[in-house]
Amino acid sequence: MHLLHTTTKKLEEFVNPPDYAILSHRWREEEVLFADIHQEHAKGMKGYAKVEGCCEQARRDGYQYVWIDTCCIDKSSSAALAEAINSMFTWYEDAQVCYVYLDDVTDNGDPEIESAFAKSEWFTRGWTLQELIAPTSLFFFDSRWREIGSKNSLAGLLSSITRVHANVLTRVNARSDKLMTTRVSFSVATKMSWAAGRKTTRPEDKAYSLMGIFKVHMPVIYGEGEKKAFFRLQLEIMRTSHDQSIFAWSNPGAGGRKRGTWPFALYPDYFAKSGDIEDVPSDQWIRYSKRFIGLDVTRLDFAATNDGLDISLPLRRLAHESDEFIALLSCRRRLSDGEYHIVGIRLRRSVVNAERYERVDDHTLEDIVDTRDEFEVKRIRISYPLLSDESDIFFYSTSTSLFIQNVGIEEHGFSVIDIDTSSSCDLQIHDSNFVLLMRRPPQPLQDFKGSHHLRPTVDSSWLASFTYRNSTTKEQFVVTVGVSWVQDGGPWLRITSEKPPADQLSRLKIDWISYLLKAGKKVTASVKNGGHASAGKKRSIMFDRYSVNITVYGDQ
Repeated sequence: MHLLHTTTKKLEEFVNPPDYAILSHRWREEEVLFADIHQEHAKGMKGYAKVEGCCEQARRDGYQYVWIDTCCIDKSSSAALAEAINSMFTWYEDAQVCYVYLDDVTDNGDPEIESAFAKSEWFTRGWTLQELIAPTSLFFFDSRWREIGSKNSLAGLLSSITRVHANVLTRVNARSDKLMTTRVSFSVATKMSWAAGRKTTRPEDKAYSLMGIFKVHMPVIYGEGEKKAFFRLQLEIMRTSHDQSIFAWSNPGAGGRKRGTWPFALYPDYFAKSGDIEDVPSDQWIRYSKRFIGLDVTRLDFAATNDGLDISLPLRRLAHESDEFIALLSCRRRLSDGEYHIVGIRLRRSVVNAERYERVDDHTLEDIVDTRDEFEVKRIRISYPLLSDESDIFFYSTSTSLFIQNVGIEEHGFSVIDIDTSSSCDLQIHDSNFVLLMRRPPQPLQDFKGSHHLRPTVDSSWLASFTYRNSTTKEQFVVTVGVSWVQDGGPWLRITSEKPPADQLSRLKIDWISYLLKAGKKVTASVKNGGHASAGKKRSIMFDRYSVNITVYGDQ
């Protein structure tokens, strides 16, 4: 990471950084960027006074270095930007002190709920949530760098403003200075509720700014859209958590409409009313299920597939011969009197005589008081229904992102000499690695009447081809990637010695040298001396003097 010396105003790069202070603030006009900070004109920019103020405060507190996002991140490098976004929470957490500079607060008098402090724009922004939570030591300053108070001294007021529990801010009950209370004790729904209503300049940042709070990492793909980014965030959370409160959201704009929707929230705002929902630990939920639901133990694992959410839930039919059910989630709502209600969602059977359902009445959650002898545990599939074009809903499998990681390329003399992409593909280059985003190719509907399946489209699409060449040995191979849009399909990888002709690219099919990726999984293919390719169980047993690995991470 780059740190700014508080006296010389020069950037220095560290692998193991020394003690440093860190700044949290709102971006304004003429901020001093990475490319500006060493230039003479920087001193004439409007944002330079903020840099000087931060450095002066850090010097008074005994720190030689500060980290300021405006000038310490090289945003012209997509790799540096992606690293910073994935590391941001840790950098704020590891800082010795955080200074929050509120340029819209001119009075450092006693803050209260109706004060200029409480109404500062800083409390409405997406990135500042983790900047409030992560640091152990944090102090607020007004526009003239006069101290307003600390996170600890203002914990009660800050909790009222942000809905973040005071224990998170003060580290009460934490087992260390690290953020145990946030990372472990609070449910997914509660943490999502802290982000509800916050705004970001770039829509994808509503998801990216939450990665640190949930302790997950994922590729940064600007241009994918807010819904896609937030969906990927929820997938990452699901990979390390059994917390079913991730499905305990409500869409206030849905009203009482009976249209089917999918089980994932489209925006953090859908969790605005979920701040009092707690996860029920696995052992407690199993005991509760045996006592009040039935002898069948509810499986706690669940997974997003290409065809829906695969999950075990206790179901209760709403009325005799009705196709609507209440499904219990292993989470509960905490009431003001200390009582708890189990949280449920409403489902509708989407396929006759099959355990396939879709969520309905998503404008509300169900509070279940008594579950005795009413529910039956079933393994079900919650579908991703086809919604109307006017619904502004993200369709699962309408786009695919691939992260292609090259290992051993430069070390063995290879370089990419040619890149060819389809017109529907967006390419980002991170050093020697690539991120590809492809939109599903449209096809006109022809007598399409199904209500619970994806629109018909082409079976397989070419995405991009990368030609690698060794200038010394003249060896060459081509990595071609694409997408199979059929059910249970996914991204695919193909390695050949020559690039396929242009008229064959759109007709490429999966064969013995193509390796299918499931959603969220990865595949590694090894290109060996002489151009041989292998992967998985098909790995060659021949002994070669080198092996170049191409790893493709699929996220469909």
